[in-house]
Amino acid sequence: MTIQEILIIKNASESYGISTECINQISRVPAITKLPLRPKGIRGLCAVNGNIVTLLDLNLLLDISEVDLKNDDSRLLSLNDELSSSALLVSKVYNTLNIDDSNIEYIDNKGDPVIAIYKHKDSLIQILSLETIISNISKIDIKSKEIKNGKIKEPEIKEEDLRKFLIFAMSNEKFALNIDYLREIILADIDFTDIAGSSDDLLGLITLRNDILAVIDLRSYYGFSSKRSDSNRILITSYNDERIGLLVDDIIDIKSVLNSDVEYMRDSFEDNKISGVIHDKNSLIPFFDEDVLKVIFSKNSSYIDSKSKIISHINSSEIAQEVIIFKLLGKEYAFDVEYVAEIIDIVDSIKVAYSDENIDGIINIRGQIVTIVSLYKKLSIPRKRNEDSKIIICDIDENKIGFVVDSISDILYINSDEQKNQDEEIFKHVLHLEGGKRLVLSMDIKKIISSKEK
Repeated sequence: MTIQEILIIKNASESYGISTECINQISRVPAITKLPLRPKGIRGLCAVNGNIVTLLDLNLLLDISEVDLKNDDSRLLSLNDELSSSALLVSKVYNTLNIDDSNIEYIDNKGDPVIAIYKHKDSLIQILSLETIISNISKIDIKSKEIKNGKIKEPEIKEEDLRKFLIFAMSNEKFALNIDYLREIILADIDFTDIAGSSDDLLGLITLRNDILAVIDLRSYYGFSSKRSDSNRILITSYNDERIGLLVDDIIDIKSVLNSDVEYMRDSFEDNKISGVIHDKNSLIPFFDEDVLKVIFSKNSSYIDSKSKIISHINSSEIAQEVIIFKLLGKEYAFDVEYVAEIIDIVDSIKVAYSDENIDGIINIRGQIVTIVSLYKKLSIPRKRNEDSKIIICDIDENKIGFVVDSISDILYINSDEQKNQDEEIFKHVLHLEGGKRLVLSMDIKKIISSKEK
């Protein structure tokens, strides 16, 4: 290989050269999205000319202190051809230099990133092979054409601009419940105690952690047919510190919605059964919250245990955590709900070059990059996509992380006596539910995405 021209990179007292044939353009460093489980040398992801690229830190690749992003001299080099799925972060760009063949000495040392030494005035410049440097960290061979995505949306959506809803199905129609009024989601495979003389909507009473709750068939309440299936769920809702169960056909997802997409239409619906609609792409999703729940609770007030408070019969210190339970290959696992931002239908992810083997890729959710971490690979189990598959989006240390799961089972409050410590790799607890008949492994999300840089 004969080098015609190099770009000189400065780092403290050292000078390095890179062939300009590898470089597409030089720019200031844009906003960086951190990438979990990243190997040494990777700083994250960024948008370059509308594409999402992997950002490599030249300093880290050379085993020196990482590039200081606060330094005005730092620059981003977008790369050409096979390297175009990556960009290079450098401390300082000095200038370009035409090569005088009489002053260059090529080094034929396989695996060494320094491929030549060039004498320029009174200094020696180490000329680097980017292919060699990058090959040392490459774990997934991805062609540049596979790294495509839209530009990062600005400005960033703030938490106060969003409202969270549970989306569920009744008779193939979508409905939504303001999640502020949701306390738990439990399986509907449960025995009901009939109440003589009650309305057709009232299924009966259930016992939940020694508390007695009335359960309404919400499908019947809205005039839909009531079919029992394994996907049926009971939504434990609360209003004025009282609780009631609402039976629905299926859970679809948990979704964060812009306030501007939520339209209240209280006077447009009969019987106070709908509070308004959510404008979701090309469809409208009816939702309900306080007004509708107030009517439901009022109609069934004689069957609601007035002593049944949200945390009525137990001391609040006995509640250990709230979890979302999901399935992987028929086995149940749990995450702490504290980290869960939303649940979405499964979509294909885009592969990322030089990422950890446990990362499936990235997806774009409303202009935000979400890294998809594979629980299947972490647990060494085969992955089978099905119609119930979901992606659980979590907020972890200011990063959006997604986990593909086979299905969602429940959202539950867990008492301290139902939780047993399990100090084993990524598992922190074993949840003993239903009197120990149902065992669920609770995962430590931070341990899943933590990894020592190699």
